[in-house]
Amino acid sequence: MTIRYATLEDIPTFVEIGRFFHARTRFKDYAFDEKRLTSQFRAVIETGHKNGTHCFFVAEDSEGKGVGGLIGCVERHFFSDQIVASIVHYDVIPERRMSGAALRLLKAFRTWAENRGAVELSAGVNSGDDSGKMDKFFKRLGFSPVGGNYALKL
Repeated sequence: MTIRYATLEDIPTFVEIGRFFHARTRFKDYAFDEKRLTSQFRAVIETGHKNGTHCFFVAEDSEGKGVGGLIGCVERHFFSDQIVASIVHYDVIPERRMSGAALRLLKAFRTWAENRGAVELSAGVNSGDDSGKMDKFFKRLGFSPVGGNYALKL
């Protein structure tokens, strides 16, 4: 399992992975917009990587296939000049979940964030079904639960 920065060539693979996860999460009721997702991936890869505010890491198997990804960002906290890091999106395809890909992606993001002076790394769980597994995963890695995620359909 290799972790590397995403390239433009990864976009079609991650659009399909995005389509898969979109259909299986709480976001399934949102319209899936392939063009927007492609544009967002392109912006992170072309702009976010260059200016150091965003990253897109890919977990690649021994055959060079992308099996998971993590998109993250750093910014100054709203109430402080200190830098905080946040996970924007994080997933690994189900058949590769026990491969170590998720842990390696998170470690790469942590290193990236620390290198930018981040004082905190935050992660939210919005998938719905896997929240219990993710809770155990994050706690095992030293994360502390703070607050919660809430949504109101309009």
